[in-house]
Amino acid sequence: MCLLYMSCALCAVREDCNESSLHLLPATDDMGVLLADVLDEQRIEFRRRRNLFEVTAPGERSHLISLLRQVLSEPERQAVSVLNGSLNADPGDFPRAQPLDQWWRVHQTDWFSEALAKNRFEIWFQPIVNTAIAAQGPPDAAPAPPDRILAHECLIRLIAGRLYNGGEIVDAARTRNEIHAFDSYARSLSIRSAARQPARSRGKFFVNFMPSSIYNPEFCMKSTMATLAESGLTPRDIVFEVVESDQVRDPSHLRRICDYYRRHGFAFALDDVGTGANSLQMVCDLRPDYIKLDKSLISNIEQPMYAATIRKLVELAAQFGVLVIAEGVEQVQTMENLWLLGVQYMQGYLFGRPAPLLTDSVPEPASASVGGREPGTPFRTTDTHTFALS
Repeated sequence: MCLLYMSCALCAVREDCNESSLHLLPATDDMGVLLADVLDEQRIEFRRRRNLFEVTAPGERSHLISLLRQVLSEPERQAVSVLNGSLNADPGDFPRAQPLDQWWRVHQTDWFSEALAKNRFEIWFQPIVNTAIAAQGPPDAAPAPPDRILAHECLIRLIAGRLYNGGEIVDAARTRNEIHAFDSYARSLSIRSAARQPARSRGKFFVNFMPSSIYNPEFCMKSTMATLAESGLTPRDIVFEVVESDQVRDPSHLRRICDYYRRHGFAFALDDVGTGANSLQMVCDLRPDYIKLDKSLISNIEQPMYAATIRKLVELAAQFGVLVIAEGVEQVQTMENLWLLGVQYMQGYLFGRPAPLLTDSVPEPASASVGGREPGTPFRTTDTHTFALS
């Protein structure tokens, strides 16, 4: 949107505009003609000054925007902006213009800002299990052996009329351009929530972070480090997990962050390894303490190409002393196939769903032996077996 074009349109109506109205600004004169025709057809009252439309029809703004989104095509919606802010402000200040669809997405995520302002987000925990160590007795009989639960991943959640999962929350933060502040908030919330759990159940905690939100580790990690100092936890208790590592565009920047973590005694993990073009290169260059296999590898494990990729990643990780974790394990057969490929650390609904409290008892999933190997017994990554393909 041309600033001069916008300023001329605004100057024409600053003196007598209605602040409660909806103000629309088409990108071109032709789009202005089309918008006027659409408003007339829908019998929506408006005033037009140059190319600025002041919609004065009664009703909520969201209802009017919803109606326009149904009538206009996607290219047309991109060519119409909604003005946010006061038109009667200082002449040097211009309201912010957002395309129609962007305004709608922001409006639909008002719940995010309200929850952030009132600190309503929660951390739920999901166990990461060492399946080479057998469980003891029934699920509710006793806590798991000390080494069976390797760690718990800290996952952001919100209950506000319904349960919002981590993906929805992060998408809302991006939509509202609040991802940097939210990432820092979520790290601190994870650490505080972890510290409140019973000491006997703790182990390590995987705390997610987005590399793009940490432009300078020394500065951006100050609040996280302060929270850690207040919590009573130590760097040895925390594993920082790179979210969406397959989308990292600047590996050198990620290396600086990881170097900062190592200098301060933290471990770190790469998420979604195995599908991105630079996944193997990142494992070799960064030498993470843990890698988490991309869920697409796990869900397609019975296809030879995916199984071969997992095996190669396991072999590469073994050379560097990196622990491999399989996410999204939901079925016993998937667990057994992972055993055959040399993966023993797993996370998924088969072992426990995310919950507000730590899990200190993980049941042994009912399973047949695999190639003579009983569940919970050691295996060698060089063992060869044939998959039971479905």
